[in-house]
Amino acid sequence: MMPIPTHLRGLVVPMDDASNEEPLDAAVRCPCHSDSFVFLYPGETKEHNGMVIPITAERDGAFFFRIEARCVACGQVHLLFDKDFHGWDGYVCHDQKQALLPRPVLQAWHCDKCGTVPHGGRVSIYGEGKDDFVENATDFPPDRWPDGFGWFYISLACKSCGNEIDHWVDYETM
Repeated sequence: MMPIPTHLRGLVVPMDDASNEEPLDAAVRCPCHSDSFVFLYPGETKEHNGMVIPITAERDGAFFFRIEARCVACGQVHLLFDKDFHGWDGYVCHDQKQALLPRPVLQAWHCDKCGTVPHGGRVSIYGEGKDDFVENATDFPPDRWPDGFGWFYISLACKSCGNEIDHWVDYETM
């Protein structure tokens, strides 16, 4: 698996220990060891393949996509993804003006089957590999190649009823 991007270190546990450039597949786990979270999103949704999923929100002509996870056990809030800071566009093609805009208020995700809030989460991250990063992101240290990933996914599982949403977040970052 590819190394864990900088912003997720200490927050995700890889499902495999292979050390190569294959996509990262990891469980979200709080430093307090809990795996139960309230997932927070910008409040906009759409139906896609029979599922309701969060989408980019527009606020005053600016577009935002940010996902946080608030630990049910300790209350700590963790940033999982912000399109303005993470992945190829957020890290390599960083737009300082957009990044300085106030982030929108996030809403708690409720299970579409039972209506409860606590979920477990899994992230999957795909990149083009270290060689591609080194070749195309020449102003960045080569060891930061996992931060220039191209796709970010989050899958959820409801802690109450077990309802699973595969690719609840499916975001291309380039």
